[in-house]
Amino acid sequence: MHDAAYKDLFSHPRMVEDLLRGFAAPEWSGALDFSTLEKLPAEYVSDDLRRRHGDLVWRLRFRETWLYLLVMLEFQSSTDPYMAVRILVYTGLLYQDLIRRGALGADGRLPPVLPVVLYNGRPRWAAPVEAADLIAPVEEALARFQPSQRYFLLDQGRHGEDDLPRRNLVSALIAFENSRSAVELPKLLAALSDWVRGPGEDELRRAFVEWIRQVLPRGRFAGAALPKVQDLEGGGRCWRSERRSGPSSGCGKAASRDVNKV
Repeated sequence: MHDAAYKDLFSHPRMVEDLLRGFAAPEWSGALDFSTLEKLPAEYVSDDLRRRHGDLVWRLRFRETWLYLLVMLEFQSSTDPYMAVRILVYTGLLYQDLIRRGALGADGRLPPVLPVVLYNGRPRWAAPVEAADLIAPVEEALARFQPSQRYFLLDQGRHGEDDLPRRNLVSALIAFENSRSAVELPKLLAALSDWVRGPGEDELRRAFVEWIRQVLPRGRFAGAALPKVQDLEGGGRCWRSERRSGPSSGCGKAASRDVNKV
């Protein structure tokens, strides 16, 4: 499933760091301690939300407190008009769980929450990102008692190549999602191979390979010969080779050897 591979990607701390640095919190990401990033179970969510495969919860230190990051992965063919309500409920359930477990700070105050919605559907996201905008307008005396919470929306289709942060893994993911020509893909594979080379990033490389395997055959490259991507570096070499000389079993064997080096 495409969404399972996507969730696997965002289960890696570096993906979350690039999401925050490049998109959700570029102005204040310097106040975040990314060495403290911790993925949390979502056992507190309701039965309805537990059935969703695309929700992730992380936390990390933000100055003197914890910041909780709620990541909602949306793969629907249309927008969810009440996403802001779902996030309100999700946030409330998180707070209830922290209170129940006695997991608040010494002052008993609730930690800040940053909700992020990642959306890759074709129609542009049209739902309100502020819960208050879903409530019927009333006079100010009553309006101040209505719930209000905003989420950060990353609508991938709105981003062109020129406005994507450089050397950012989430940017690379968006570039793959938005690519419409097979000619672009060897360059993207080569860039990914170069960026994901750090110590301890073997599993992240494998997660990208699995995600690419599921993204590429989705019918956007009609008539293009798409080699099987078994490794980021090997996949890029095979792509360039096969575009020049046609499919080659030797290239496939080379890629198979490469995957063992990851």
